[in-house]
Amino acid sequence: MSIDENGAASDGVSGGVSSGADRGVDADQPRTKPRRELTITVLLALLGGAVAWIAAGRVWATGRAGIAPDTVAVSATGSSLSAAVSTLGLTAIAGALALLATQRLARRLVGVLLVAVGVGVVVSALGARGATHAAHVLGEKAAAKGLSSGAVPAHMAAWWLLAVLGAVPVVLAGLAAVVRGSAWPGMSSRYENAAPKAARPVDAGSSKDLWDALDRGEDPTEAAPAARTT
Repeated sequence: MSIDENGAASDGVSGGVSSGADRGVDADQPRTKPRRELTITVLLALLGGAVAWIAAGRVWATGRAGIAPDTVAVSATGSSLSAAVSTLGLTAIAGALALLATQRLARRLVGVLLVAVGVGVVVSALGARGATHAAHVLGEKAAAKGLSSGAVPAHMAAWWLLAVLGAVPVVLAGLAAVVRGSAWPGMSSRYENAAPKAARPVDAGSSKDLWDALDRGEDPTEAAPAARTT
């Protein structure tokens, strides 16, 4: 009988511990999920902005200016063809960091900005990939080198496509911030959620306790009568 009773008792304790642990895990999930969403969104915006910025620094167009056989190679980066791609890439990186520093409505506005930045990268990259536009830019670079001015036939690389691909996670991050941003925690949430500490009892006869109470912002004159009555 004693063995059975002890076994039953031990089963009850283990069941209580496991159920308590399950409740603890369930209670942690509502707090960790929004923070995980915020982290993923920030990383998406950072990645997309960095990809667009790096792509803008690559050579998108090349050509040869002059009259054969005296020709000179000229080239143009994505920033030369469209400075907006590089600028918007940096803006996306700044917007990703702003998601960490903002809350609620401000964070949603940052999300709208990220969507606009992503769309802007796509429009700018598509506009800069045209061979006609690149030919005029290469002609200006050739003229700066003292060669005859005019359009230079351009051979386009596919770096513009990488910039477009970088805009995709930026747009997704912006949409996530608009839809879910108000539920995500802020940088100072742990301080806002901290419960105020209970006032410690003050010994009216101890000068050290009186000074400690003043340091904590408490009024020792209110706590002193309570200490005397007890």
